Amino acid sequence: MKKLIMLLIAAFIVTGITAQNSKRTSAFNYFKNGKLAKAKEYIDPCITHEKTMNVAKTWYYRGNIYLQIALSKKPEYQSLDSNALEVAYESYKKCAELDSRGEFSDDVQNNYRVIASNFFNQGVAKYNVSDYMGAANSFQNTYNITLEMGAVDTLALSNVALAYDIAEEYDLALEKYLQLIEIGYLDPLIFNSLATLYLNQKNDTVLSEKYVAEGRALFPEDYQLLISETNLYLARGYNEKAVANLEKALETDSENQTIWFALGTNYENVGDLEAAEKAYQKCIEIDPTYADAYYNMGAMFNNQAAEIIEVANELPLDAVEEYDTEKAKADGLLEKSLPYLEKSDELNPDNLETMQTLKQIYTILKQMDNLKAINERIKALVE
Repeated sequence: MKKLIMLLIAAFIVTGITAQNSKRTSAFNYFKNGKLAKAKEYIDPCITHEKTMNVAKTWYYRGNIYLQIALSKKPEYQSLDSNALEVAYESYKKCAELDSRGEFSDDVQNNYRVIASNFFNQGVAKYNVSDYMGAANSFQNTYNITLEMGAVDTLALSNVALAYDIAEEYDLALEKYLQLIEIGYLDPLIFNSLATLYLNQKNDTVLSEKYVAEGRALFPEDYQLLISETNLYLARGYNEKAVANLEKALETDSENQTIWFALGTNYENVGDLEAAEKAYQKCIEIDPTYADAYYNMGAMFNNQAAEIIEVANELPLDAVEEYDTEKAKADGLLEKSLPYLEKSDELNPDNLETMQTLKQIYTILKQMDNLKAINERIKALVE
């Protein structure tokens, strides 16, 4: 009786193994005949059954089936699994781990290339629709697969970093940019991105300066690195160095209104008001809607007037003629400032600072109608 029971148990075990192998074979046959839904239905249970889950062939078949689902143009197959490409990759990866004899290694390597290429294309498509985190994930998969094949895809990794950067995942972007430096990918974009992130997101001028210096040493003619170095000078208040760099930047991009505006600001900071006026004027010439340039020009004349009045107020009480002369100069500068400030106000009508400056000037110049109108606007804005 005991022998009979043992034989029955053995029969059940053999039958169980045969059943699972049969499912795997059925999956393969459905796959060969292009019936991917049935192939998926039969292969899925095989990866969790103890008799087939540790067999390389199981995972190889699964990789083939899911890869074809991922590559299919038919909606009914595409809908079987939205992450079919990832499943195919993980399946081949598991196959490679279990394939001690290398039975499937050539096919797995070839299919890795297909998957890596499709992940890259997927990343581009996601990037183009502003799905930057999805793009980063796809590009990262390309990088990981290529690495398993014994190569380093620096383009994929740099795209990962860029996608994270645009998605404002700055810590992740920094990690990837630094990884690129570590593997020897020396591109001016990488140094520029690191310098910019450390300056703007981490407020770390030391590390920003480090990567600017390294980048400028390697790529002395790179325009973006020159601008990054200039921004660093601006952050540190090195106005004369900033001016030198901005003047050099104009050699590459002479019609860039932002550079002209920055030049005007820095000329003003170093006391060269004539050069500042020319720079602001050039900025306005290039972009007649640049409100900040109009404001800075008007504010510069207004500040000059204020300095003159401050000195005039220190004159003796009997120096009436001298005071009137200086007052006339100041009023002339205020008159000169008004068109620029009013244009800035027209372009940016909700800027309280501009309105308050205009209010002061209208008061000094006794332009009562304009003063009344600006007061009403200020009241409406702050209430």
